[in-house]
Amino acid sequence: MILSTDNSLVQDIEFAKKSGFTADFMYINKKIIDRKTKKEYTDRDCFLVEFCRHEGMNDPSDSSILFLIECIDNIKGCLSSAYGKDADPNLIEFVINLNKKEE
Repeated sequence: MILSTDNSLVQDIEFAKKSGFTADFMYINKKIIDRKTKKEYTDRDCFLVEFCRHEGMNDPSDSSILFLIECIDNIKGCLSSAYGKDADPNLIEFVINLNKKEE
């Protein structure tokens, strides 16, 4: 496991990058997009490697979730989202539809 609920979101992102998850993904219109290269991936192009929920240090309702994703072209990166009532339901549905990465 790469991620830990003992870490902050920022700490987990830094650790994930050191572990090879260097792409920074954003979700738009049923696809994730690598912010740097602008390459687009559908849910059929990606695998969910791991995820972890984080609570805000001062406000437990300030929750986020970090997803580690690997794509079919071996690009690995992070995708984050609010958690709970502030989450983007379309992003969450996208991630739920991803196949799990086999170890």
